Amino acid sequence: MYRRELENNLISNKISNHFLLFGADEYQIELFAKEILAIYVNQDSNLMSMYFDEYDFETAKSHLSENSLFGGDNVLHIKNDKRIPAKELKELVGLSIKDSSKKILFEFYEADMKNILDAQKIFGQNFARFFKPSTPDEAVDLLSRSASKIGLNITRNALYELFFIHNENLYLAASELQKLSSLNTHIDQDMIRQLVFGLGGVSFDDFFNKLVSLKDIRGDFFIYEQDLNFNEILLINSLYKAFFRLFKLHSYVKINGRFDVKQTLGYAPPKNIEDALKKQSLSLKIQTYTDIFVALNLAEFELKTNSKLQKSIYLLSTLLNLQNIISTANIK
Repeated sequence: MYRRELENNLISNKISNHFLLFGADEYQIELFAKEILAIYVNQDSNLMSMYFDEYDFETAKSHLSENSLFGGDNVLHIKNDKRIPAKELKELVGLSIKDSSKKILFEFYEADMKNILDAQKIFGQNFARFFKPSTPDEAVDLLSRSASKIGLNITRNALYELFFIHNENLYLAASELQKLSSLNTHIDQDMIRQLVFGLGGVSFDDFFNKLVSLKDIRGDFFIYEQDLNFNEILLINSLYKAFFRLFKLHSYVKINGRFDVKQTLGYAPPKNIEDALKKQSLSLKIQTYTDIFVALNLAEFELKTNSKLQKSIYLLSTLLNLQNIISTANIK
């Protein structure tokens, strides 16, 4: 099944006592694993979690096979990115099939579809596959679900703002929700811009706006690269994605003679973000976009192939070159 069907089954509490979660989005796997465990586990349950290399078949089998000391359910929660031998997995799932008080939840973080299909066959129809959100609307729905679970009172526009501040990274956006919930107050869009910027250093959204507006980005860049999660290739890819979004909007206007962000991108962002996207997309010419994409592709190639490169200096030089491309185009 897919996410929508799983959501409906969770609402009606129709979840089998053996269940497999897998797919291309780790955040959703973890999110729905928590919801399934909330159904599986109560105060009398005996829960055993095995994460990655902690997995041991004999220990897992023993846990499911034994009788609970308090007469409750025995719950086995496995989180792994490696294939579990089919014989072992069949035996563990078989125990849950024979006895409804034996429950097993398997989070499988595996890219090889053959291994996934092998596991899927063992779990039968009791699985859910996840894909990365195709639109910000879908991502914000997931953030809204998480916010609701922890009792966070936050507006939908605030969730959009949070998502865009973290450059459409669902994991990073979701990580802020727990921090915001500790404030125990209603969260709106303005508060997100004030609070999350302070918690996260320099947001990509603000950094990109400065870059396109030809403002001095050197100080922000040096703060940005000190972040523990900073990655040169990730920044290049994020820039490419941001410029390509502007290019799509610009092209739509050229072809249709009007600006329509929802028709172009498939979603309607908050009004202030829509206005910024319109201004930025129309401020650049087609040739400018071409020059920017060429520069970003060359930078990615150099960063990946030149082991002697001083990456920080080269990356800053690339960013300043992008501003030079934009500035030169505006003069012509």
